[in-house]
Parts: sequence; structure tokens; C-alpha cells
Amino acid sequence: MSDKPSSIDENTSYDDAVLELQDILHQMQSTELGVDELTSRLQRASALLEFCQKRLTKTEAEVQAVLKRLGLEDVE
Repeated sequence: MSDKPSSIDENTSYDDAVLELQDILHQMQSTELGVDELTSRLQRASALLEFCQKRLTKTEAEVQAVLKRLGLEDVE
């Protein structure tokens, strides 16, 4: 995966994004990062979080559509 904050490959899986977020968190907790690196990691984390939120929203909509098709839309 690229280290550019805004470039998340559309083929990136949700699981890969979460793993990268965990890696960034680990780096921030266990390493002294310079201001520039900290800023870069935070920007990347922000982009990954946005990616994950969009993926979850899309998945939720797809699940709701399937449930509606099956007549189960009221099931929680």
C-alpha cells in the first residue's frame, strides 16, 4: 500500500485497511515519531478511517437491499 495519505487503492480490502490502521496506532504508541512523520501517519489514518466508513456504509446498504428482497428488512 502507498504511504501517500489520500491514495488508497480501490482494490484495498476492509481488513487490509484495518490492519494498516492498527500498524499506524502501534507506531504511534511505541515509537518516537517526528512531527512530519506524525502528521503523515495521522493523515494516512484519517484517509483509512474514511475509506473504512464508506466501505461499511456500502456494505450495510447492500445487506439491507438483500434483506428487503427477502422480505426480512425488519430483522435486526
